[in-house]
Amino acid sequence: MKNLSYLLIAILFLLLGCHFSTKYENRDSDRQDAERITSELFGHLQHLNFEKASNLFGEEFFKVTSKEELIKIFKITDLKLGKFKNGNLYKWDTLVSEGSINNGNYSLYYNVEFENGTADLKISLLKNKNNSLKIIGYTLKSNAFLE
Repeated sequence: MKNLSYLLIAILFLLLGCHFSTKYENRDSDRQDAERITSELFGHLQHLNFEKASNLFGEEFFKVTSKEELIKIFKITDLKLGKFKNGNLYKWDTLVSEGSINNGNYSLYYNVEFENGTADLKISLLKNKNNSLKIIGYTLKSNAFLE
């Protein structure tokens, strides 16, 4: 009987110490969540509201690039490529974990049209512990920067 008690206690500790999460890869709902953020970003860029656009970026991004540098990137892009017109999503990848551990990584790839040219844009987002999505990567490639 004593051994059975120890076994039950051991099983109880194992169950309490376990974390159960489910991972989802490339769900449409996760893409839509990320697109809401990128759509908001595009709206701010279109209206040249760079301060509000920078508020969509997370602290992980600002460990590498300051807010002032990001706004400067937006201004240089506007100077070289002209006003933002639209972005067309052509590829996306998501990996989201839900349950005991909630997090998510999102990558969205856009063909972007500006007044004076086009660019390829990759936006990486991260779902933080508060379940909010923030941009952690912003890579814009265009030959217009070389002119």
